[in-house]
Amino acid sequence: MRRRTVLSLTVAIAGVMAFGAVSTAHALWTTNDAVVVPELRTGAVTFGASAESQRVLSESGDPVEITLPGSEIATVLDQGGLRTEPVIWRFQVSGAALGIAGLDYDVTIGPQVWGDGRTADLIDGSAEDGTLLADSTVRIYPAGLGDDCSVIPEGPDGAEAAANIHLTDAVDRTLQEPATNPTGTEIGQTWCVAMLWNHRADGLYVSEASAHGIAVDGSENRDFDTWEAAVAFPASLNAIGVYDHIAWAEGTGDDGTLSRDDSSWSGTVHPDPAGEPGLVIRIDPRVTNANPAVAPGDRSTR
Repeated sequence: MRRRTVLSLTVAIAGVMAFGAVSTAHALWTTNDAVVVPELRTGAVTFGASAESQRVLSESGDPVEITLPGSEIATVLDQGGLRTEPVIWRFQVSGAALGIAGLDYDVTIGPQVWGDGRTADLIDGSAEDGTLLADSTVRIYPAGLGDDCSVIPEGPDGAEAAANIHLTDAVDRTLQEPATNPTGTEIGQTWCVAMLWNHRADGLYVSEASAHGIAVDGSENRDFDTWEAAVAFPASLNAIGVYDHIAWAEGTGDDGTLSRDDSSWSGTVHPDPAGEPGLVIRIDPRVTNANPAVAPGDRSTR
């Protein structure tokens, strides 16, 4: 399991005064590091996400995006054998809501993004052919107690099972219930990304062994056994092609005879996995309210 590094978000708290005969509270989004909090707090929120070397805060309730790097996806090539443990990557959703406000969010998948800026949408969760992700299965799910990622949920059945990316419990997640955080303490939830290379056996090889012998009474005894062995080459991208090479040499010996020889070989060339695109993960927050008559919204509550 890979060691993770999580960068915590700076909690930014803001407040809004209520004026006039009708009491109105707004959820004030902020990314400032320090703001003055009035004595009367009626609503204030901050929200963001973080991962290794990444941190992003929401402005005005907009979704935030973090990227699963292509270099992390490429580590599935390090998985050897036919049955291997998945590669685990983590990210964290964090935020706080003061006063009457609370926070919900959804996790969705964005496009694949190449280093040169090119993007490809993942239609029905299927990655672009020729990428490592297209030959892998990725499952994104909330971590268990103690940020444990060891319990990987089962994938879907039917046509959805063919997708490369599966989301579990990713809709209507509650980060904080309304009116439950009077001190504005930042709350964090860890998410797991399990990546598994879809190893396919390159062939099944049947072996057979037989034996016979003569017993002390002169009788002949025979027996045989068979078994199968699955053979798989190391994981790699689909080959670009096979290149043939030939070399030859000739020379004249001391006695004047002419000697010749040649040799040939071939090599399979694979694409560089360093070009694997990253995968965008999008987290969309919603402000909730202690008043059940108020529908959740991205920007403000009443």
